[in-house]
Amino acid sequence: GVRVSNTSELWECTSDEERDQVPSVEIRAKNIVWAAGIYNLYTKMLPRELPAVKEFHDPTKRTVRQSNGHVFLFLKIKGDADEIGVPDHNLWYFNSYDMDQAFDEYFANPTETRPPTVYIGFPCTKDTSWKKRYPGVSNCVMISDGLWEWFAKWENTHVKQRGPDYEEFKEKLTKHLLDILYETVPQVQGKVEFHMLGTPLSEVSYLSSYHAGSYGTKCLPSMFAKENRNWTTTPHTSIPGLYLAGSDAFLPAVCGAMYGGCFGAAAVLGHVRTFKLMVSFMTDFAKSVKEDNPKLSWFQAYYAAWDKFVNE
Repeated sequence: GVRVSNTSELWECTSDEERDQVPSVEIRAKNIVWAAGIYNLYTKMLPRELPAVKEFHDPTKRTVRQSNGHVFLFLKIKGDADEIGVPDHNLWYFNSYDMDQAFDEYFANPTETRPPTVYIGFPCTKDTSWKKRYPGVSNCVMISDGLWEWFAKWENTHVKQRGPDYEEFKEKLTKHLLDILYETVPQVQGKVEFHMLGTPLSEVSYLSSYHAGSYGTKCLPSMFAKENRNWTTTPHTSIPGLYLAGSDAFLPAVCGAMYGGCFGAAAVLGHVRTFKLMVSFMTDFAKSVKEDNPKLSWFQAYYAAWDKFVNE
């Protein structure tokens, strides 16, 4: 089973002792599907005395680790997007052809070295109601890599209470991102009215990601090694009735998480019910194909539906 507490009350707590006082309700179920990552599962949710948890923390029985975190720069820009002329498509900044060396240099000295890759997007250009709701204002989001290790010393501090060293570190990272923005989209220079940097600590605070792992398990060949088969690329766990979904049940990234959800559902349903679900899905799909083209026979409709499902 799982214990459920009032999240607003938990948010107001400042210590483990206060959190223990928040009332909780226990909900029991035959099967539980966990989709919040193996690191949260084995470090926060399960009792430490469980054999599976002990194995997870044994370096000889697990070599996978969480993915890297990110830094996020949120900006308010003066002027409507069409007047400024900001792009309505996403931009990617790269500063080297040797990305391995570039990342090594950046990770070793992030305050003096520019990030090798940066995502730049203007969400206001994709929101048809933005101009009506926020006239004369545009926004921008920039995302780049940021290591948890840079911020680990502030792990036990609270939001907006992390001290001048933390703010100074953020300012240096922010300067790199602003310089990249002004070089890439020069028309916004002088129009930035506000900016705020989110760090891997923000991911921990607001997303509860373990050590700011943005994409679950780090994508390395070792995730397929024998010692890691109990942890990733499978929806099954060694605990009866507990299943995984999301990227850890299959592979990292968005598509991996999507298929991981399918695998998690299939693991709970079993082979027979999963097959029945697949048949039901394909039947509905074939019906829609036949409605679009009534001249098709049912066999042709099923074949066309399967072809679309596999190839599109």
